[in-house]
Amino acid sequence: MKIARQERTDPKTKNTYKQDYSMTTTYNHNNTIPYLLELAYTNWDNAELLGKIGVEMEARTRLDIARRVLERALFLNPLHHPEWYLSFAFAHFRDTTGNFSGDGEKILIDGIEETNSDYLKASYLSLFEGNSEELAELIEDLRSSEDLSVRFALGHSLLWRGDTDDACSLLRATIAEIDENAVPLGLEAYCGAMNWMRGQGMAIDLEHEVLSHLQRAIHSSPDVYNYRALQIQAFQTLRDYKRVAEAAHETLLHFPDEETTMFALATAYEKLDNQTNALLWYNRAIGAKPSYARARVMLGKLYEQRGELDAAESVFRDIGIANPSYNMGKLEIAYFLKRIGKEKEAVALFRYAYDRLKTFEKASVEQHPEGKIFVNAMLSLELPILMN
Repeated sequence: MKIARQERTDPKTKNTYKQDYSMTTTYNHNNTIPYLLELAYTNWDNAELLGKIGVEMEARTRLDIARRVLERALFLNPLHHPEWYLSFAFAHFRDTTGNFSGDGEKILIDGIEETNSDYLKASYLSLFEGNSEELAELIEDLRSSEDLSVRFALGHSLLWRGDTDDACSLLRATIAEIDENAVPLGLEAYCGAMNWMRGQGMAIDLEHEVLSHLQRAIHSSPDVYNYRALQIQAFQTLRDYKRVAEAAHETLLHFPDEETTMFALATAYEKLDNQTNALLWYNRAIGAKPSYARARVMLGKLYEQRGELDAAESVFRDIGIANPSYNMGKLEIAYFLKRIGKEKEAVALFRYAYDRLKTFEKASVEQHPEGKIFVNAMLSLELPILMN
């Protein structure tokens, strides 16, 4: 990979950096979102192609597109691809713009009824609310499956149910059975779960237990985004930000409009004390997806850290314009306004957004250091709502 760089001095930090430019880099434009969307609509009766595109769109957080494409794929072929049902369900679960979680659970149940898939049954266990005896019987039945993808899915579900040690043991036993060069269905669930557990402090050798498998998967399927995203996440967990940056640049050669990879690259540069390139890539992430609130938050915080408060305020306020339905983003605006002394507006905006959060979102806000302060202020003050 060859990235063009130009040397410049940051006026704030006085450090000299090689600033990234990509004009000489060759990208694979066949993996851009517009290309894949056009490919889907020009092959609207090709279930196999639509299924692959839909799964890729869900992995790349184009959830509305994923729902449309996967719905069509499953209409054409409802029986033979349980993994499509899982991606279709997650395209609902992951969407914070509406109340989609009930639809996601229904999709999993419909998929189980259509396919009788143990893979989907194992995946559904993370949501299962039946009696304990029925649950234990189902877990043991699935644990004995000869299908490795079923056991990967079961391990992932056990993790989400809080059975961390059991999940880890099952996942390790399952990965030990794969062929040396195999990339089985469920490998993504395995790698994601192991990386998460390492992030929680468990003794997991990410180099051997995760990254070695991801390297093989990337070599086998270079145009599958999720393997590359998981590799970047593993490097982040290891706090190896040079490798994060290298992997992100490599990923962008294959997925040039992938905004979460641009975001990962920006945060890596920030960790490496290269604010010039961090600013560049946060802005590119926003350009690739203007509604990307998290990138706007981090860009605003970086401007704030540099003392550029006017620029920071502009970036934060734009969150409410670019993604008006995202109330968690409005809370970030409120936190910033309080930090710069605009407390009355901040508390009013916080109350407006907080009142519109889901229950689990409110719980997370109440654990946030700045959120706790606002909750107390909201309960003690009667202020007008300033944002309609």
